[in-house]
Amino acid sequence: MGVRVKLKLESMEGVQVETSALVSSGFESDEPDIALPATLAKTLGVWPTRDFDLEDYETAAGETTLPKVRAAVKVKLADVKEMREIKCNAIVNPDINEVLLSDYLTDELGITVISFRRGLWRHITDSQQIVRESAKPQYW
Repeated sequence: MGVRVKLKLESMEGVQVETSALVSSGFESDEPDIALPATLAKTLGVWPTRDFDLEDYETAAGETTLPKVRAAVKVKLADVKEMREIKCNAIVNPDINEVLLSDYLTDELGITVISFRRGLWRHITDSQQIVRESAKPQYW
């Protein structure tokens, strides 16, 4: 099943989108990175742009080179009150159809996975009695 959370995304141009995102423990990063399907990146106005770096990534499908737009999107959890926005890099990937959160961004958002298989999680500010269920997947 996987863990999916509802996010509010806002580009630096002020375009806002609410969508679900898959928490991906295999998406390891040293920075707050979010992988966006190309269609969503275009909707947000993040892509195309001339201001990007090409970086190599190891994906489930093998090695690939993708554009990384630095500090392109502000992200926050939609269902957590008093949530601060996290400015993150957008990795534009034409080969995915849903948003993916890096391990770094997952930690910054305060997401604690209880069960990947059952799709259960909590926020670090939640009491131990609170167990949240995954959001429905949203495909782009």
